[in-house]
Amino acid sequence: MEDEAWEEKAEWIRERLDDPEADEDTEGWDELSEEFDRQHQFYDHDQYEDDWAVEGKSRLEIFNENIEATLEILNQTVNPRYEKNLVVMLFGHVVATIEAYLSSTFIHYALSSENHMRRLVENDPEFAKRRFTVQEIFTKKEDLKNDLSEYLKGLIFHDIAKVKPLYSSVLEVDFGEVKWLFQAVLIRHHCVHRAGYDKDGNEVDLKKVDVITLTNQSIELVNEIESILMSLPVDGDFFWKK
Repeated sequence: MEDEAWEEKAEWIRERLDDPEADEDTEGWDELSEEFDRQHQFYDHDQYEDDWAVEGKSRLEIFNENIEATLEILNQTVNPRYEKNLVVMLFGHVVATIEAYLSSTFIHYALSSENHMRRLVENDPEFAKRRFTVQEIFTKKEDLKNDLSEYLKGLIFHDIAKVKPLYSSVLEVDFGEVKWLFQAVLIRHHCVHRAGYDKDGNEVDLKKVDVITLTNQSIELVNEIESILMSLPVDGDFFWKK
């Protein structure tokens, strides 16, 4: 049954890539895989919402804890033979940490006021495609916050090409030049899906200093985002505890 489910998923992805030979190494595969999971309810929204929902801790505190833990582990003495494995795992962890922060932060603020929700509806090309009848207008308005919440929880936040303009258009937060983040996300793919090797079997060149550099860049970006968002009004405490 699992093989049949995978084949169904693979065929669905290949049709959208217009490439019958596409596989997990093909560009765009991961994004479509996650889209398939969402459409077929394999994606557990409740579990996603709990990922960083820790009582008594803000999303910033959780981000900082993950970064501190990364650096602490990185400083531990390990057998040189296994140091590369440790670096690969920690690099992927840092990227996942910044993605989770970007996701939780955007969802919180995008749903914090009607003004932000309106900007999201008007500026997000995928959500803007949705259509409904005149009879559904009032019902849809009442359910808009929940609809947006479910939509955002399913959004792929490692797709920085989509996330960056959303932050800008909805929250007026400009990431600036983040070529490093685009590159880090690409490397993360090799770390997570191929244990530190690219699709051609070449070992990714990662060292301890690369993890340190990535943590510093991530901290700088998060601090910049926080400084801008601190001035935004938040109505209620819908998703994240500030």
